Amino acid sequence: MADATPAARVLVRCVHGLEWLCADEIGAALPAAGRLELARREITLELPVLDAALLALRTADDAFVEVGQVGGAGTTKDSVPGFARAIAALPWADRVAGVRRLRPVPAAPLVDVVTTIEGRRSYNRFAVENAVGAHLAPLVGGTYLRRTAAGRDEGTPDLTVRIFVRGDTAVATLRVGAAPLHRRAYKQDTGPGTLHPPAAAALARLAGPVSRVLDPFCGDGTIAIEAALANPGALVRASDADPARVRNAEANAERARVAVEFSRADAAVAGRDAGAAADAVVTNPPWNLAVDGAGSVRESLGPFWRRVPELLIPGGRLVALTEAGLEVPDALRHAGFAVGLATRIRIAGRVAHVVVAAPPGHPAPDLPAGAARWRDRAVATGVTTRSGF
Repeated sequence: MADATPAARVLVRCVHGLEWLCADEIGAALPAAGRLELARREITLELPVLDAALLALRTADDAFVEVGQVGGAGTTKDSVPGFARAIAALPWADRVAGVRRLRPVPAAPLVDVVTTIEGRRSYNRFAVENAVGAHLAPLVGGTYLRRTAAGRDEGTPDLTVRIFVRGDTAVATLRVGAAPLHRRAYKQDTGPGTLHPPAAAALARLAGPVSRVLDPFCGDGTIAIEAALANPGALVRASDADPARVRNAEANAERARVAVEFSRADAAVAGRDAGAAADAVVTNPPWNLAVDGAGSVRESLGPFWRRVPELLIPGGRLVALTEAGLEVPDALRHAGFAVGLATRIRIAGRVAHVVVAAPPGHPAPDLPAGAARWRDRAVATGVTTRSGF
């Protein structure tokens, strides 16, 4: 589905360290996109018209269409009324109409305003949000959900405006979706340390097209579900030592309407009697922070790494997200694995490793071609390094 609004500049937010992988998904999903540019946690692109494919991005945290930019942001409180009025004068009607063509928006929407401020100012985000909201909500026929340090007025916003104050410029954007893209409707049953869905989708993307996937540390099922969504018809098996998390995973998978074979099992023996080997083991082992290792991996992940070669077909790959302090890339190399990717990302306020590796005796796996090109570009432009950041 597309709209008839003027050409759109879109800002996509993502996990720091995975900008290149998100850009690869955008390029594949939106072939009409032009001038993709990478920055820290952001990809900007131009579209001839807004496209519903934006709402289906799996590795993105969120997506916004730019409404316009104004100057005069200043550093003092007396600058706020002026640039708030200038923001309200931007072509909001066109952009709201474009969003309405992608999804339902009530005639009298509830409007939320969120502001990100870079640099020192004598005003705070609430001053900007309330000033912009007071001017903007009547223009779109809606009601502003006022925000203070104590919280926001009750109600679920139909339109979310995000303002980025950078230097003397304020960039005004409108969220394309009804909610952030990282928020999955299926993910309602969760426990400690549950995985950020776009990170799980990134792991599934690094696994490449597969017909058999195994996750021996499934937790609430996020990786297994994202892998099943990315590979319709694939045999996806997942297990966890905690029966409560397996129940969560089953409930989440049912809401996602995907078929995943869940079981309770010790990760070091998971898959022993579960049929054919997998094309990819895609997993997020415990970090010993929110969740501790259990069973045979209580003291170390070593027993699991030794088990991995038996779980994979020849040419299969391990794709893992692990806490950086565990130094898993080094542990895998020491165990004879061929590491094709070891890069750092920042997730949930912590640094983690994303690792793609092949078992001993096999060559290091290549990245998908598109992802490899975007990673090279991210390194060349300084958004990331070969080791992440």
